[in-house]
Amino acid sequence: MRNKILDILKNQQREEFVSGESISQALSITRAAVWKQIQGLKEAGYEIEGQTKKGYRLVKIPCAIDLWALQQELRTQALGRQLFLFEELPSTNDRIKDMARQGGEHGTVVIAKRQTIGHGRMQRVWESPDGGLWLSLLLKPRLSLGDAAKLTLSAGVALAQTLQDLYRLEVRIKWPNDIVIQGRKIAGILGEVAGEWNTVQTLILGIGVNANFSGQTLSPKIPAITLQDILGHEVNLNHLTAELLFNLEKEVQSLEQGDVQGLIQRWTSFAVGINRPVRIEKAGISYGGIFKGIRDNGELVLDQEGQEITFSSGEVSLRAEEQYSPE
Repeated sequence: MRNKILDILKNQQREEFVSGESISQALSITRAAVWKQIQGLKEAGYEIEGQTKKGYRLVKIPCAIDLWALQQELRTQALGRQLFLFEELPSTNDRIKDMARQGGEHGTVVIAKRQTIGHGRMQRVWESPDGGLWLSLLLKPRLSLGDAAKLTLSAGVALAQTLQDLYRLEVRIKWPNDIVIQGRKIAGILGEVAGEWNTVQTLILGIGVNANFSGQTLSPKIPAITLQDILGHEVNLNHLTAELLFNLEKEVQSLEQGDVQGLIQRWTSFAVGINRPVRIEKAGISYGGIFKGIRDNGELVLDQEGQEITFSSGEVSLRAEEQYSPE
């Protein structure tokens, strides 16, 4: 019912009001029921102006994630067309894995307003309070397993591009999949294969963005920052989500078309530490050298006095000289 009322308000001209009587007649409900729904929408963050003898008009949608508001913003063909929003989940990745096992559609998105046991790479804890963007996608791309593994790179590019375009920020990617601003982590990506690839061919992408809350609420163990810290105000999470899904869909389609080199170039343009001295920590051993970039398979390439050494995803941390990059 709430969404039908929003549809009616949205379809009015910008400065026009729609009467409570016409809403009640259109939906076959009482005027009191209309009033109750309007109050609920206001509590959800919708700014709705009401005037006696005129009725109601929609002034502003909420910054917080809302299904109706997000659906108005979507410009994708597949990503987000099956959309599920929860007040709280232990983990969006875990929930969407259950959906994958039940035959979930390509492009399905699960969003939680908060997670209680969110996790990142190597099962590291990912703090997920109210105000962030915590989502997971179910992808069934037309790709081999080797190429599908590159989708975490694609997600990094899409997310970095989105933050740069929307907020004019200098965004960097810390290999393999952390998004960094001002040397602090603002977002992360976790890619997981659901089931045996040869039979299921399903990839789960988890994406978390520190957005509408203060970074001071997070653990000091990992230097983090939020969009609110940087911009000084809240951002519209519905718009952010829609733009992210739009950019990610373009990256997925590009990879399906075989544009691996284009992906590597786009990823490299955002990368922290390219052609600079870095130190790699792997299994308790430290390797120093020049970060030369990544190979087509996503491996990091380190130049150690003319000899190239490669490192695979999930095994190392990287700190560029004179610039801290969070693990």
